[in-house]
Amino acid sequence: MNDSISSFRKIPLFPLGTVLFPDGVIALKIFEARYLDMIKQCLREKTEFGVVSIIKNSDANEEDVSLSFSNIGTLAQIEDFDPVQPALYMTRSFGTKRFKLIKSKQETNGLWMGEVELLDKDPLMPIPQEHHGVAQLLDQIISVIQSEDLLGDAPFKKPFKTDDCGWVSNRLAELLPISLAQKNHLLAQSNPRIRLDLITEIIEDDDLRNLMMH
Repeated sequence: MNDSISSFRKIPLFPLGTVLFPDGVIALKIFEARYLDMIKQCLREKTEFGVVSIIKNSDANEEDVSLSFSNIGTLAQIEDFDPVQPALYMTRSFGTKRFKLIKSKQETNGLWMGEVELLDKDPLMPIPQEHHGVAQLLDQIISVIQSEDLLGDAPFKKPFKTDDCGWVSNRLAELLPISLAQKNHLLAQSNPRIRLDLITEIIEDDDLRNLMMH
C-alpha cells in the first residue's frame, strides 16, 4: 500500500518540443522567471522536475493558449548549473524515472504543475541475438562521438550500458530522426525488449542506419 501511495507525486513541469529518456541528458538555457524560480527551488530542495513534450492541438484556435502535453514524461535531476547572469542559467540535467501525467494545472506565475504517477524503471535485460546489429550501431555512434571529443554535448553519459535493452533502446530513441509522437510511443513502452523491437523495425524500414552514421 505504501509503495502505491509513494508512486504518486506533484511536480513542476518543463514542457518542451522534445522527449527526455531515462539516463539521457538535456541542456537547458533558463531565462523565464517561472523557470528560474523552479530551478532555484529544485536546487535548494534537491528535487526533480518533469520534462513533458508539447503535443500540437490542431483543433485549437490562435486565441486558445492552452497547451496539450504528452501523457508520458521523465523526471529530470539537475547535474550542472551555471548562473551566467542573474536572469540566465545554463543547466544540464539527466533523466531518472518515467512518469504518467495524470493531470496538469497552470499556476498564477505561469508555471505548470503536474500530478504524476511514477513508473517502474526498466528491468535489466540482455540484448537478444537479433538486436546485436542495432546495439553495434550505437557502439559505432559512441565511438564517433568519443573520437571527435563531443561527449560533453552528447545526449547521454557514462556508464555506457550497451549490453542492456533499456539503455540501448533509450539512446537510439533519442538519436533517431523520428517524430515526437514516435518518441513518446517508445517512451511509453514498459517492456524494454519491445521498445528495442520497435526501434529495430524503424531503423530497418526507414533505412536510417547510414543516416545516423553521417
